[in-house]
Amino acid sequence: MNLLEINILERLRHGDEKAFEYVFRTYYNHLYRYSKQILKDDNSAEEAVELTFINLWENHENLNIETSIKSYLFKSVFNHCLNFIKHLQVKERYILYLKHHIDADSSGNVVNHEYPLSIVIENELELILEKAINNLPHQCREVFILSRYDNLKNDEIAVKLSISVNTVRTHISRALSKLREDLKEYLG
Repeated sequence: MNLLEINILERLRHGDEKAFEYVFRTYYNHLYRYSKQILKDDNSAEEAVELTFINLWENHENLNIETSIKSYLFKSVFNHCLNFIKHLQVKERYILYLKHHIDADSSGNVVNHEYPLSIVIENELELILEKAINNLPHQCREVFILSRYDNLKNDEIAVKLSISVNTVRTHISRALSKLREDLKEYLG
């Protein structure tokens, strides 16, 4: 590491927000392009990078970077991308399982003969998720819904709400952190 990186790392360890902002502005776009090459999806790529920066900030006091900040960030993004891919594979296997074990009645409603409680549990989880989303601050909730439910990109959300793209990213990061916290007992 050069002297500039050592200085930035020390400032990060002490919770210096300007140092964090410098690292964010310096590496965000590079990390996003890298993540998008791996995941081939805008939202997932963005989320992988945002998780990297959230982890960087939340663990700033215990940062132990031996090589360089850049290498550390790229490795962290790569690991988050791998986690997304693993999660996607589990999800795909679950969908295949459901296709073989779940039928639909004449109205198109799902009927699960093997696990009749699964519908009740799914409905309950949907209500819990909806409540957690409704507990988000107004603009944070609005940005999250536009991103995750309406599938708008960050720049589209920024234009629609007349806010900056960085503000959109911040709201999404905060929403994801808050939802993870609120739903941790259901996420396993």
